[in-house]
Amino acid sequence: MKCGDITMKEKKDDYSFCFKKAGGLKLVNPNERLVEVYKKKSRSALNMLESAKEKQENEWILDTSYYAKYFIVYALFTKVGIKSEIHDCTIFALKSLFVEEDIIDNNIYEELEKSKNLRVGALYYDKDFGREEILKRAKTAPEFCLKVESILDKITNENVEKVRKKFNVLKSDLLR
Repeated sequence: MKCGDITMKEKKDDYSFCFKKAGGLKLVNPNERLVEVYKKKSRSALNMLESAKEKQENEWILDTSYYAKYFIVYALFTKVGIKSEIHDCTIFALKSLFVEEDIIDNNIYEELEKSKNLRVGALYYDKDFGREEILKRAKTAPEFCLKVESILDKITNENVEKVRKKFNVLKSDLLR
């Protein structure tokens, strides 16, 4: 069940753990140095993606394309001062804090979610999604990263405050 298709009650049942578990969603101080670290990690994953495509390593294509996307999104989180070590929580927060606040488009969230689901399916359940679908996700990675980096570079102090305020409201609602 996708986050956008569920009510707040169902969301509470599914995602309140993100605020309770160690490694879940936490407010921290924004950190520009770490923003640069995650941007660099994203670029590194994009470089490795090209190598994986050349060698036709489907699992590595899935992994590197997903991590290129994940790291640039995590740079966005770092920019506003949100920490999350649980990927599902990061993706949930991307939708709840950035899409719903009109900072990023829903297609960014959907693409990251699709990439994560493909990666998890292949890694943990040995699902074969076919080379065409794998390459389709990989093909989206460079443009995805550029879009998010562009948003990241334009984030204002007002956006940061808006996201952090929504974080506190969401946390309060989900922990009721």
